[in-house]
Amino acid sequence: MSSFKLPTLKMPQRPKGGPLQWAEDFFHIRSRGSSWPQELRAGLVLFMTSAYILFLNPLILSGASAGTNTGMPAEDVVLATAISTGVATLSMGLVAGYPWVVSVQLGTNTYFVNNVLQPFLPCGHHSYFTQGVNNVTGLVDICAGDPCTCSDDGQSVLQVGTAADPGPCYGTQQSCLGTKIPFEQALSATFLEGLVFLLICFTGMRSRLLKLLPKTVLMAGACGIGIFIAFVGLRDMGVIVAAPYPTLTKLASTLPYGPDGWGSSQFTSGVTFNSCVMYFDGPPFSVFCPWLSIGGLVFTGILLLWNINGAFIFGILFTMFISWIKFPDKVGSGGLVPPKGADIPHFSATAGSLSFHWAGNTGKLIEAFITFLYLDFIGSSITFVSMGAMCGILDDDGSMPHANSAFIADGLGSTMGGLLGSSALTTYVESAAAVREGGRTGVTACVCAILFFLSVFLYPIFSNIPSIATGPILVLIGVLIFMSAVFEINWEDLTDAGPAFITIIIMPTTNNIAYGCIAGFIAYWITKFVTYQLHPSQQKWPGYALYKRWTVTRSMHILMDGEKGVKPKTVAAADPSASGSDEVPMTDFKEPGAPNAGTDTPGDARV
Repeated sequence: MSSFKLPTLKMPQRPKGGPLQWAEDFFHIRSRGSSWPQELRAGLVLFMTSAYILFLNPLILSGASAGTNTGMPAEDVVLATAISTGVATLSMGLVAGYPWVVSVQLGTNTYFVNNVLQPFLPCGHHSYFTQGVNNVTGLVDICAGDPCTCSDDGQSVLQVGTAADPGPCYGTQQSCLGTKIPFEQALSATFLEGLVFLLICFTGMRSRLLKLLPKTVLMAGACGIGIFIAFVGLRDMGVIVAAPYPTLTKLASTLPYGPDGWGSSQFTSGVTFNSCVMYFDGPPFSVFCPWLSIGGLVFTGILLLWNINGAFIFGILFTMFISWIKFPDKVGSGGLVPPKGADIPHFSATAGSLSFHWAGNTGKLIEAFITFLYLDFIGSSITFVSMGAMCGILDDDGSMPHANSAFIADGLGSTMGGLLGSSALTTYVESAAAVREGGRTGVTACVCAILFFLSVFLYPIFSNIPSIATGPILVLIGVLIFMSAVFEINWEDLTDAGPAFITIIIMPTTNNIAYGCIAGFIAYWITKFVTYQLHPSQQKWPGYALYKRWTVTRSMHILMDGEKGVKPKTVAAADPSASGSDEVPMTDFKEPGAPNAGTDTPGDARV
């Protein structure tokens, strides 16, 4: 009788590692060739390389960097920046799974203040005192920045206080300035931009829209933004100042403030060798004196050349602490030593202050909305392509897995920024530092997000940083943004180089990013049209058949160029029903051996 043997039952194994193992599987840490220590270290580096925005954004949005007051308290901007960055970066890590940080977009915040709010209008919204004639010694700095109410006759210069009710600023003549558009309306435009950005991602319109935009203008826009940011940084450093027409700007060579206002003194200062260096505590050396800021620029630049992680943070701290030591009571443009290093945060003005009553400002706010959307969309696209290439995750056609989830994190950040009190957010190129440090998964982004949440308790420090400490960072960020895009432009093809140059030069000279983009697109489409290089999307337009027949007869100047070696190529007609013998001019004309100008399609930048 054969014996019957029961099968051996295997007991189900308990999951190993518990929550830690679940997290490891969720983030694909091992499959991406990473480890927990590596991800945690990369998250810390990511925070250190991007936390400068906590110093910089309050200075820009509050108006302190330009010596103005937008009505947005620096403390509120710090909280809005930290919270919106934390939420967006956490979404990037949990949903998209990428080691990237999403924070306030530089260039957008300067456009937000300079072009949307326009904070130099006499008796405007959120009016404040600016420095005027000092009739009582020592009171100018005390009075500057306080809220004011314009007189009934619209006079912008007021005599503060009366003999019966003198107040602390009695005898001081101040100018009452405000913003042309209240920040509540500008924040509503930012909020709407974030919602529309999310809608574009959810409906799948993102990839279709990206196909319509030429890579040349996209990259030129990034270059122009870099120069624009660097220009703002030089202004904040005190290196360049305004000058009368036709010069417009010049090297700072006079004392920034004198008895009759800024630039009225005959003392020499600025970047010339003068008493600014010898008399640190004397009148020529104020927070606007550029020498200390130039030292911070050199120091930070050296750290970048040495590939020191957190170079921007160290550069800000270097200049900030020296400023605090030399000017512990300085009020103008920051630099005041905070009374305490940490505190429980709270919003006082910006959170939930959206105003959709755009009467009288509708045109300007619609322009701002479109500009915010363009900058957010284009900035994210360019950054995703560069970061995806660095991580080695781009497909052959330039697309990236989970790209839509990453875009959603961007849109969520802009929506949160508008609700809390900040300009639009985007993915940072500083994320490359985390990738260099070994960050490969969303754990890196989650660690960075947690650190941003914790930083809200340090807002007293972040809201008292002088502009001379953050100006050098703007200059260097501008350099990095310019470098990341300038080599992606085909400078050997005039139909690419011309529109690119127009885009780049218009932005800083008009102080308007939107104007540069519009000029670049118009120039691109004109140059491509007259040289028979229609964009693929334009070949579907009505009338393309007529245009195709017209281009068969080449113009004389194209023939002459062909005789010199510039030989136009031909391809089969775009119509699938056309015979193989029908040929139309190819969309590129290039010198022998030159890069193919016809590859300038949005597919190269598709994510």
